[in-house]
Amino acid sequence: MLVLTAGVGSSQLPAHYIAIDLPPDVRSESVFIRYILAGEEIGGWVQPHPGVSAYVISTARGDAAASGIKAVLYAPDCAIQTLDVTLSNSNNPRVAFLCQPLGSVGIAGKIVQRGRMPGREIKVQAKYIARWAQPFLGVRDVVLSIPVGDAALLDTDDHFRISVPDLARDPLAGAPNHPGEIQLWARDKISEDDIAQLIPVGSPSIKTRMGGLKIQSAYPPETTLAACALPGALVLIHRDGFAIRGSDDPCVQ
Repeated sequence: MLVLTAGVGSSQLPAHYIAIDLPPDVRSESVFIRYILAGEEIGGWVQPHPGVSAYVISTARGDAAASGIKAVLYAPDCAIQTLDVTLSNSNNPRVAFLCQPLGSVGIAGKIVQRGRMPGREIKVQAKYIARWAQPFLGVRDVVLSIPVGDAALLDTDDHFRISVPDLARDPLAGAPNHPGEIQLWARDKISEDDIAQLIPVGSPSIKTRMGGLKIQSAYPPETTLAACALPGALVLIHRDGFAIRGSDDPCVQ
């Protein structure tokens, strides 16, 4: 079994660890794992690699094991999974990532105000913003963002169509008490850098106050979106969390 150890290296195992076993039909390079050990404030991410059957995360804090670990796991076509495991110095647990298959839904759009991204070859990437994961992990200043679906190139008329997981059927993402949304981002085709958030124009029923799309099992045949170039996309919301009002610019929410 090929194992990759997060933050340690693939050739050695730490004294204290947790192993996450992947099902054979899940591509290891597509797995997303965000974790935090008890007593930490930020935690870490697992760097994905191809051809790996399990990921090992060091749980050592000094010479002892942390008292626990929490994690959020995602793989394409699978429901999101969480872990909340109690640890001790005497055990190095193994847990399985269980893939609960989800269907997919299509999102079609047309980008306006393309001049905000001059001279760029653009592809569109969807991200699931899991706001419920922030209190679950216990991180105050980090909102969990998971890339979902394959990025799509724009056609000559700035149209695109992408497929994203049917998160409305996900027991976590689709739960009424688990706030979250799909955000669409324009990404530079060459550098892979995010350069603009794509905000629905007007106030359609599918739009969230943060400029994303609500979690739904179906979307309109086409949505018009404004390219809100960075850093503008980062100041859509006041520091108190409430939307800025009083502007006709779709990039000012």
